[in-house]
Parts: sequence; C-alpha cells; structure tokens
Amino acid sequence: MEAALIADITYVPAAAPPVPVPSLPPVVVGSKVRRAFVFVLFYLAEVRLLWRFLRTPARLKLAAARIKELKQVYYGNLKVRKVAHVAGRYFREYQTPGWPSAAYDAYIATTVNRLVPFRGDADTLNLVFLAITKKCPLACDHCFEWDALNQKETLTRAHIQELVAQFQARHVSQIFFSGGEPMLRVNDLVAVVAAARPGTDFWVFTSGFNFTRANARRLKQAGFTGASISLDHHEQARHNAFRGSPDAFRNAMQAATYASEVGLVVNLALCATREFTTEANLLAYARLARQLGVAFIQVLEPRAVGHYAGQNVDLSPAQLALLEDFYLKMTFGPDYLDWPLVHYYGYHQRRMGCGGAADRFLYVDTDGDLHACPFCQKKSGSALCGGKGGSLDDALAALKTRGCHPFTQATM
Repeated sequence: MEAALIADITYVPAAAPPVPVPSLPPVVVGSKVRRAFVFVLFYLAEVRLLWRFLRTPARLKLAAARIKELKQVYYGNLKVRKVAHVAGRYFREYQTPGWPSAAYDAYIATTVNRLVPFRGDADTLNLVFLAITKKCPLACDHCFEWDALNQKETLTRAHIQELVAQFQARHVSQIFFSGGEPMLRVNDLVAVVAAARPGTDFWVFTSGFNFTRANARRLKQAGFTGASISLDHHEQARHNAFRGSPDAFRNAMQAATYASEVGLVVNLALCATREFTTEANLLAYARLARQLGVAFIQVLEPRAVGHYAGQNVDLSPAQLALLEDFYLKMTFGPDYLDWPLVHYYGYHQRRMGCGGAADRFLYVDTDGDLHACPFCQKKSGSALCGGKGGSLDDALAALKTRGCHPFTQATM
C-alpha cells in the first residue's frame, strides 16, 4: 500500500521563515452582466432537466412549486448572487456539482425525485465523505479521526473502488475523499477516479501534504473536480501550531497554487475555534482567500470528538452570530460579490435540521463503516458488501432509522 508505515510523531512547530502568499487569478465572476447571463443559463438548464425527468406539464408545475418551497425553507428571502467559473464549469455552492456536467444532472435528478418521484428507486444521497487512510504526518488540534490515526490500514484500493461503485450506483453526485491525509494514497486516488463512471464530482480533502504540482496534474487528469485545503488561520505561525507542523502553511499555499494551475476548484476549509472567531480574523481570512483566487471558504465549527474529546470547544452565542453574519455578508451581500463564496452549513442546519445519516449525506470511516457524519461517530453497519454481513441497503436503512445525534452547536 502506498501509504507505508508513518511513525506516530508529534510535530513541534518551530519558527519558520515567512511563506509568501501567492496572488492567483480570481475565479468568482465579477461582472454583473455575466452573472445575470449565467443564472439565466442555470434556469434554462434546470427547466430542460425537469422536462426530461417529468414529461408532463402537470408534474412539471408540481415540481416547480415544491422546489420553490424547498428554496424558501433553505434560503428564506436570501438570493444566491455569486458564481465561480473553473475549467469551463460554473459553481454556485460548494456541496453542489458544477454545471454543465453529468454530476450536476444527477444532483438535480435526485433532488427532483425527492419532491416528485419519477424513478423506481428511493435513493436520496447527494454526497459521501469517504475516509481512505488512517495515515497522516500531522497532529491537528481538532482531528476527529485521532483515535484511528496511524493505525494499520483496513481499506485496500479494491475496497475503495467497491465503495465508489456502490455509491455511484445510488446516484451520489459528489464524493469527498478524506483521511488521515488522503494524498498519501495519491496513486490509489488516481486509479479509483480514473476508473469511475461519469456522474460524480470527486474532491480530495488535504492539508497540502504531498500536493505537488505533478500530483495536482495527475488528479485533474484522472477526473477530480476540486481540492478542499485545510487552512485554519490567516497567520502562518498560528496555522502551523494548530496543525502541529512547521510546514503546514507552506503546504497549504503550494496546494492552492498547484490546484489553481491545473484547473481544480479550490475550497479553503476553516475550523473556526474560540481563539480564532473574531470579526477581524474572519475578514483577514477572507482577504487571504481572495488573494489566493479560491472559489469557496468552508466554515466548520469545532466539535468535542477525536482530539477534542472531553474538551469544551463550543463557540459562544456571540461567536456563532459572528459566523452567521460573516456568511450572510460574504455570500449574499452586495459588497463582496467578487470575493470567494462562503459555505456555512451550520446556519441552515440550525434552521431546518441535519441532512446527514444517509438522508442527503453520510460518512464512511477508515474501516469502511457508516456514520451519520464525520462528527456524529457511531458505527451503523459496514459499507463493504463482503465486510461484516448484511448489505449496504440494510446498513443505510439502519443509519436512516438511527438518524443524527441531537444538534447543539457543532456542524460539518
């Protein structure tokens, strides 16, 4: 296996020379006219898909009404006003495939099928978080896989291929590979995605470790859509300390550069800790993301699992309000239309509940077991057909029955 044994070493960050932040081309569409034109194209594409799926005016009308209701529940009076353009595709949300693509069509099909059923199955999954390795050279403060880190690997390349094929058969339109550090298994990532069928966008979660220019090119050529790069502070020293490595910030900057060069969509994933969450830090982080030319910023809340188990890491109500204001201002406000889009699932989760536990998404751990999400870790059967008895359908049904843990503050 590519990720040979890595010693369980705790890295002690040392003073490092400043790492320059590159200035990369923007991908968020800045022109008001172009944005308006792109949203018309989205509308026409979705009307065409609705007609293809439903085939009658009455069902089309019913679907349109239910989609409007769904948008009202999720967005309220908010209107999506921003769009990113990468490698010939347009992206309006981080966890929605880009258009035009077979993955976008699959996403719309599953969404419509929930509202006005038109196909025989009842599959509702849109995305899967798939952890493929226990190995990692870092020692991150918030690591939710801390207890499994650098233990003996379970999943082979054949297992990963089996998992991807099973979820693709259930119309999953996005798969996010995580770990550990999945770039330690870059050969497996490339082989698995190159062999996958169309209809799914593939992403890799990475700290930037082993994300070389050559590996970025290999991912793109294999069929990857994007890279979600962990960046937990705009200040080099603080990010390095949080990740337990003196090279963490440098690796993240290089990964953003190389991903941008080859045409991968770039998301910056931020764990907004108590120490970080101030208005000044959020704005500085967004400014750095804009300089890097990324499409998205994903805001995560800390959760008392893994390395944080037993600790009081919840944000204060005032800090949660700060994150919500940041999200609304950056994504829907008129003053930041050419800045990266912000994805903050917690905002919507607190208002309409969680979509995990095999409703819209789930998490598969490094043993191939199913969980409601990366933070709601309670095994609910195996995703591997020959693994521990039973079928994937049985395991998914059990996960849906069990559901997510009661939501407090933490989100995925």
